Parts: sequence; structure tokens; C-alpha cells
Amino acid sequence: MRSLVFESNSWAAYERLRDKDRKLHQTLCKQLTEMLRADPAKGLGKPEQLKHNLSGLWSRRISQKDRVVYKFDEHHVYIFATGGHYDQIP
Repeated sequence: MRSLVFESNSWAAYERLRDKDRKLHQTLCKQLTEMLRADPAKGLGKPEQLKHNLSGLWSRRISQKDRVVYKFDEHHVYIFATGGHYDQIP
């Protein structure tokens, strides 16, 4: 089982999401749990490998406009952004 690592200010964004929209937060938690237990490149939220200046990262839909952006290896899933869209990634 992998470990979850929040990069940069992604933990603060995670907490804001929890306070702002409970249902969206539950969807994100379900996706994070799935990524830790199974293949992070498959599953809920239509995972897709990003291109161009974000190559090496992956994205999943949390809602119509919100995404979680991450990368992974054998031991960790690194969260870079939650909410917003790709132009808001630090």
C-alpha cells in the first residue's frame, strides 16, 4: 500500500475543500483511497496522464470543474493540487 504525500500548499487546498463542500471532499477521499490501494493510473475520476509542461503528472476529475493533480511511484502518491483546473497548479 502506498503512502500519501501532499506537496506545496495542496494540504491547505484539501482542508479548504473539506470546509467548503462536504460532498466534493468525500468524492476526493474515495479517489485518494482507491489510488493508495490499487493502480493510481486506473479507476474513478477518469485518470489521465498530463502532457506538455505538466508531463509526468496525472489528473482525475473530482467534479465537472475540479481536479486532483498527482504523480505516483511504487511507495507514494504525491498530491500537487486539488480543486480548480490545471492553470492553478503551483
